[in-house]
Amino acid sequence: MNARGTWLVAAILLLAVAAAGSTLVYHWSRARAAIGYFGAENAALIRSADQVFLLQQSDQAAERRDISHVADLEDLQKALVEDASYRTAAQANDCVSDWSTTLQFHQGGRSCSVEVDLACGKVRLAGKPTELDASPIHEGLQEFIAFAVSRTASLTETTDSE
Repeated sequence: MNARGTWLVAAILLLAVAAAGSTLVYHWSRARAAIGYFGAENAALIRSADQVFLLQQSDQAAERRDISHVADLEDLQKALVEDASYRTAAQANDCVSDWSTTLQFHQGGRSCSVEVDLACGKVRLAGKPTELDASPIHEGLQEFIAFAVSRTASLTETTDSE
């Protein structure tokens, strides 16, 4: 009777280790390309930042909003670092890019800025010449930004006349 119990415990432990290993491989494979683009440190910051700002620029004004407590922010943070959010083979389109929206992620003295092209559905790390085709989440990005703007007040607003 004792031998059967020992084998049962060993089998359960082996099953738990196998499940943990497969979970780790699954999550790593879902974010491998995005982490490669953003870098491991920036991807971790994007995913776990406790303070997030939305910057929107137009020809004459710039607005900054604290969106840290907006509903669904965690879903956006997760989507930004998942490969499924991006199309690997970018399709040619004649859309003119407009990088007037920026998401700034802050935590523990570190920061990372991600520029969003809401018109064409593209995302890029600020200062990086290459971009990611975010077509799979394009509509969700537009909806989230519109929702965040409707739920927050502008912290700063500057115009060219100031």
